[in-house]
Amino acid sequence: MVTIKDVAKKAGVSTATISRVINNKGPLSVKTAAKVNKAMEELGYSPNSIARSLVKGLSTCIGVILPSIRQPYWALVANELERAAASYGYSVIITVSEDDPEIYKEKYSSLEASRPFGIVTSYFNDTEDFVKKSSVPTIFWANTNYIPSVSSDDYQGGVLATRHLISKGCRNLIHVGGNLKGRSSGNARSFAFIEECKKAGISYKVYEVSEKENINLDFSQIVSKVFYENIGMDGIFASNDSLAANCIHMAYSMGYRIPEDIKIVGYDDVDFCTLVYPQMTTIHQHIDKMAEIVLDSLINLADGKEVPDKQVIPVSLVERKTT
Repeated sequence: MVTIKDVAKKAGVSTATISRVINNKGPLSVKTAAKVNKAMEELGYSPNSIARSLVKGLSTCIGVILPSIRQPYWALVANELERAAASYGYSVIITVSEDDPEIYKEKYSSLEASRPFGIVTSYFNDTEDFVKKSSVPTIFWANTNYIPSVSSDDYQGGVLATRHLISKGCRNLIHVGGNLKGRSSGNARSFAFIEECKKAGISYKVYEVSEKENINLDFSQIVSKVFYENIGMDGIFASNDSLAANCIHMAYSMGYRIPEDIKIVGYDDVDFCTLVYPQMTTIHQHIDKMAEIVLDSLINLADGKEVPDKQVIPVSLVERKTT
């Protein structure tokens, strides 16, 4: 899809100038306006979504609600959303909500009051009906059945990670994931792990990380419990890379060799996966592609077009030295 940056490059002007031409505001020479209009025509660029938002009195800003930006994964999501938004001529406002539905609703309402072009939000329990009532186009960055969503194929990720460990000879597996009593989209990873172990007749155990531990990146207690309760384990599938890194550290502190004695697979493929030792085998989420799909979907919603209720993006296994 042609973006405002493409038009600016072809016309040899800034994106701000393109916006002034589209909105017919600010000082503009006839020559500059003609050059911009010609570039838009040649590239087939349609500014309908931006023009429509301005007619409605909306900003060209997109609101983003995330559970944390301390976690490397969510920091990467924030970065990719900002990059994708900029390519369409939009800016982003990022806010962080605690794991509390009422606080989340307050944050959402605050963003909604600023009349953004759209809102991108992670999933929070028991807030679907509240979000559904909003007049602002909203996309969930999660696997949910209530409003349009974009997510990774977490079940596929769980299958890939578990099958990989089994193929490497692991017969006593541990999975450390999220709270299965909640409705987190990431729980599909845990369900896939359980199903694959059952099908293969593999001994397995599942440990659940609390939301507070996850938000604070405080995995010391759960990781210690895993290692002290499972002396004979030979493989760990962790639900995120930070958790997997903690497992690597604990394994070495207890005298395990990696991958000879124990193999470890993470999830997300954040930047530090190639910086830890050994380099981490993990499941790669295509966050850049997801961010682009989210922006496309928001623009289509603003233009009155239908978008799929659920857009699920495949993941891939990246094998490195921990397996």
